[in-house]
Amino acid sequence: MKVSKETVEQNRERVIDTAARLFRERGIDGIGVVDLMKAAGLTHGGFYRQFKSKDDLVVQAVKRAYDDMSEDLTRRIAASDDPLQTLVRHYVSDYHRDEPGQGCSLAALAADAARHDDPVLREFFGNIVSNYIALLTALVPGEDPAAKRSAAIAALAEMIGSVVLSRVVPDPALSGEIIETVSNDLVMRHATSTSPRTGDAKPRKRRRGVSS
Repeated sequence: MKVSKETVEQNRERVIDTAARLFRERGIDGIGVVDLMKAAGLTHGGFYRQFKSKDDLVVQAVKRAYDDMSEDLTRRIAASDDPLQTLVRHYVSDYHRDEPGQGCSLAALAADAARHDDPVLREFFGNIVSNYIALLTALVPGEDPAAKRSAAIAALAEMIGSVVLSRVVPDPALSGEIIETVSNDLVMRHATSTSPRTGDAKPRKRRRGVSS
């Protein structure tokens, strides 16, 4: 039976969505094409009718993950009266630590991408870093552009690093301490006297799955 173009496109989108989640959960080399297709509810034979190679799928999946994360952050920031704190509290959180398949590709796959020989993938990760730096530069307080950019780079490195460390630490108490310490430090360091939510910088118990 001939499959319609609409069905082919739907299947392709399903594979990309599945790969975007599983690559972040298991790593680029942590799952093969056969298991990916099975997880998407499709047969292995259809893969090469939809993608040139696994590397092609990796790039498409990373783009999908980034687009989804960007849309989520944009909504959160637009609805917030303290966008920087909202970004930090959502990114450096128990939820992000525990749900890598729904989180940022940088925290989940940066090390994989650094070892990958696909220049397209490396370039795209570089673009993700640049975009985050631009976003944070716009959000951190201050007047000097160079100082704001430096603060943004430092904040991004701390945000990503804290999530990575919190995931690898086997001790739940230490893992939570890393999240709490870095989140509070970033919020307090960049708080302004005009921020109506500066008091949120104090340590507080988070409910799983709920971010600021």
